[in-house]
Amino acid sequence: MNNFWRWFTQSRKRVFFVTLLALLILDAGRSLYARVGYATPAEPWQDAPYEAIDWPPGSGELPAASAPGERIFAERCAICHGPEGRGNGPGAPSMIPRPTDFTLGLFKYKSTPAGQPPTDADLIGTITNGLNASGMPYWGDILTEEEIREVAVYVKSLSPGITGGVTPKAIVIPERVTPDAASLARGAEAFAAAGCIGCHGQDGRSRMKLTDQRGYPVISRDLTAPWTFRGGSEPEQIYLRLTIGFAPAPMPSYEETLSPEARWDVVNYVLSLARPAPWESGGTLDGPGFAEEPVKRGEYLVRAEMCGLCHTQVNESMIYSGDEYYLAGGMAIPAGPQGTFVSPNLTGDSETGLGNWSEEEIANAIRNGRGKERNLNFFGMPWAWLHSFEQEDALAIASYLKSLPPVTNKIPRPLKYGFVETVVAKIAASSLPIPLGNPTELVYKSGNYGQTEPGLLPRDWPQRGLIGGQWIILGVGVFAWLTDPQKGVRSKKGFWAWLGFSFSLLGTGILGFVMWVMYSTPVLPFIPPELINQGVTAAIPSAAEASFGTPEQAALAMRGEYLYKVTSCAFCHNPDGSGGPKINHVSFGTVWVRNISSDAATGIGAWTDAEVARAIRSGVSRDGGPLHWQGMVWDHLSNLDEEDVRALIVYLRILPPVSREIPAPVPPGPGDCEEYTFYLAQSWMPGCGVK
Repeated sequence: MNNFWRWFTQSRKRVFFVTLLALLILDAGRSLYARVGYATPAEPWQDAPYEAIDWPPGSGELPAASAPGERIFAERCAICHGPEGRGNGPGAPSMIPRPTDFTLGLFKYKSTPAGQPPTDADLIGTITNGLNASGMPYWGDILTEEEIREVAVYVKSLSPGITGGVTPKAIVIPERVTPDAASLARGAEAFAAAGCIGCHGQDGRSRMKLTDQRGYPVISRDLTAPWTFRGGSEPEQIYLRLTIGFAPAPMPSYEETLSPEARWDVVNYVLSLARPAPWESGGTLDGPGFAEEPVKRGEYLVRAEMCGLCHTQVNESMIYSGDEYYLAGGMAIPAGPQGTFVSPNLTGDSETGLGNWSEEEIANAIRNGRGKERNLNFFGMPWAWLHSFEQEDALAIASYLKSLPPVTNKIPRPLKYGFVETVVAKIAASSLPIPLGNPTELVYKSGNYGQTEPGLLPRDWPQRGLIGGQWIILGVGVFAWLTDPQKGVRSKKGFWAWLGFSFSLLGTGILGFVMWVMYSTPVLPFIPPELINQGVTAAIPSAAEASFGTPEQAALAMRGEYLYKVTSCAFCHNPDGSGGPKINHVSFGTVWVRNISSDAATGIGAWTDAEVARAIRSGVSRDGGPLHWQGMVWDHLSNLDEEDVRALIVYLRILPPVSREIPAPVPPGPGDCEEYTFYLAQSWMPGCGVK
């Protein structure tokens, strides 16, 4: 060792080149491991209660003897209800409530007594008109009357006993009790005595989280917002709901416990609780996005936003593990030249999740990209957009995340390429004066790249070792540069020699700082998050600059702009709504993000509000074409409250028209990407790649 040290320190030139060579070798090792370290998931996730379907829907082989209704069901309904009608379609995991399981033979929105099947008219009405303010779309403008009847027949065939010889008969609704003060008083008393307060609260606004007979979450209705009633807010419809109940949801039938007159009194009382809708004169925005209880508000914002897109694992068919591992992280996201990121575990686990984080620390990570141990790259976590969240909303999200049941899933650190490769790639990839190094694509890999088994070494430990080795070699090299094994500290004779040495050190320091900036960009702690947020949102049209006929419409537009920023709308559709980014995967082929500007020819200017709402909530385009749940996040957006959907639509109407024709989707083909790929570089070529 002594001989090597003497040889090594014999000249500064040798110290420099040997140190540089050793650093480059370890740097190359970092680049190599960045490519292979997360090449495959630690724990492939495949098993799920949710079933895959062919894409485009209905393109798979059906038996030659298949009835017309079965074919239409495969094309239109299986995405949510599953190929066999069990409510387990690939879009179902994110939806609250889950789609109906037809094999249970239980239907909520019907006119027949509890325990009896619905009438044909009930099924036809639901298919034709959909369910108000929900993910169940209306099909009356897409399917013919005959096609709708065929679907109703097929749905009945999926339900055991529904065609067992019983002819369902609609309930005869008695004449309504006059909604006078006496009826309202009796209704309030019956409302409390029947236990309605337990789910709906004293004021009817509890929005309690409950579970249905399948164990899936449901939210009790806000009775002050009749525009959210799925079956309609007409007095007769509310009477039916009280009479029939909502099986398999927890809402029971009151046919045996309340007389018809008492049920009418409750109907009158419930209708008396109604507040003005936000789009009506005197109405204000007051839905779940404004809930005073932070956990409730946070859950609504998370469920209706884009958190689950990355922080919940998917299998090879792009179906979420939406139950056991909801928000437990583990999705790998290659974003070269920035590196490969693994989405963090957001559950309340104290060891591998956010259990030991404060709400303020979580909010700081959401809005500012400042984690407890490191700053977050916004190509791995889009905090540059999420900075638009109000602090109160970010804290509400944090409260909800800390309330999540703990799930053990240890998440490794990001893998970055070597220093040299990263800097060179960023310079080569950037057209800006500052080498930001925008990735050409973001890849979202299936499977779990975290580790649910405790005690295992984290998968990033080889890169940690390589980085540690580089620092050790650099330290040894600097020490050897400044010292001599025989004479101690090297000395320079003369003023000019010392001056030259000082300038060399200064130049080396400046060069090192510049290289560090290029390597670390965009994770630079001295750049204010507000400045980065302004850079990505500056081109978003301002609702404050538009004119509206009523203050209520103006308030809706302001809320819509807020949602446009903090959901994935502006990120995917571009700030001006013009669309264009390509998305590709073997499961669905190639889709391009649609133009949602107000242009009548190429955007949504000619769409009705109902058509826009249906696309947002249900993934059904104006022409009836299905939108893949990973191409348009309608499965998450199905959880948006009615007032927020309307707010988004009001805002979309003020987006200036942009004439941009977007290609039609291309079905799966042999050249598609094995992993879900979102292209940041514009490409009109189908399949994997940008050229």
